[in-house]
Amino acid sequence: MAIVIGVAWALATGLAQTLAEKVPELLKAEVIPEKVPDKTPPPPPPELKVPPPPFVPPPEFQIQTENTVTNTITATTKLPPKVLPSSPVSYGRPHSCQQEYPSVSQRLGEEGVTTLSFTVGTDGHITNVTVAKSSGSERLDNAAVSCASSWTYHPAIMNGEPVSVTYGAKVQWVLH
Repeated sequence: MAIVIGVAWALATGLAQTLAEKVPELLKAEVIPEKVPDKTPPPPPPELKVPPPPFVPPPEFQIQTENTVTNTITATTKLPPKVLPSSPVSYGRPHSCQQEYPSVSQRLGEEGVTTLSFTVGTDGHITNVTVAKSSGSERLDNAAVSCASSWTYHPAIMNGEPVSVTYGAKVQWVLH
C-alpha cells in the first residue's frame, strides 16, 4: 500500500507541477478590437433632366386697316306683326281630378303635382296628353293623364279662326 501511496503522491506532485506550468499558457487572454465596417455615404440621387417647356408659337397679329366706306342701299319690307293665337279656355268650372284620386295612393298618403302637356284641337277636344313633369308617383301621373283626356276647351282663335295649340295644365293631388 505504501507503493500505491507513493505512486499516487508522485503522480499528484508531478501532475500538479505540470498543470501549474501549463495553466498560464491556457489562460492567456487577448483583447481584439472590434472591426467597424467603413460607412460610405449613399450615392447621390440621379440627376433628373427637366424637360424643356412646350413650344408655343407666338400669336399672329393682324393689323386691320381702315376700310373705305361704301354707301349701299338695302331694301327692307315691313312684315305684318305676328299675331299669336288666343289661349284656349276650359268649359265650366276649373278642371279637377280629385274625384279620380287612386285609392292606393290615398292609403299610402301620396301627394304631389303632375304637370301635363296636351294639344287642344280646333274642336276643343284634347289629344296627345303626356306628363311634362311627374308628381313622383306613377299612379298619380297615370290618373292625371286619364282625367285630362276627358277635358274640353273653347279652341284658341287666331285671325278669327279656331286653331290647334299645345297647352298645359297642373293637376294637384292633395289629401283632405
